[in-house]
Amino acid sequence: MQKEGDAPLVGKWKSSVGTIQFLDGGTLGEVSLLPATCRGSSSPTELKFTGTWRPGKVEDAGRGAFVELASVTDGLKCDTYFQYFKYNDEERLQLTDIDGAPFVRQ
Repeated sequence: MQKEGDAPLVGKWKSSVGTIQFLDGGTLGEVSLLPATCRGSSSPTELKFTGTWRPGKVEDAGRGAFVELASVTDGLKCDTYFQYFKYNDEERLQLTDIDGAPFVRQ
């Protein structure tokens, strides 16, 4: 799925707002995120999500992943973008829709 120039996203990432796992082929593995990451409530309890992803680039945000999420239990759905970047040689992903600590590779 990944082609030259795509961000190296496959793997597990963790942040203060949850965990997301990008699998080969465009599916997501373990995803546990705060509802606010999907424009839901400000609850401090993480929700389980399923979904898909595809590599891409947003002109003002750089390369990363377009992600479609659907919560397992309460019908919350959203499309979001994870921006990939490196900071002090550490790979990071930042959700462009919310403020919060970036995701770091596990």
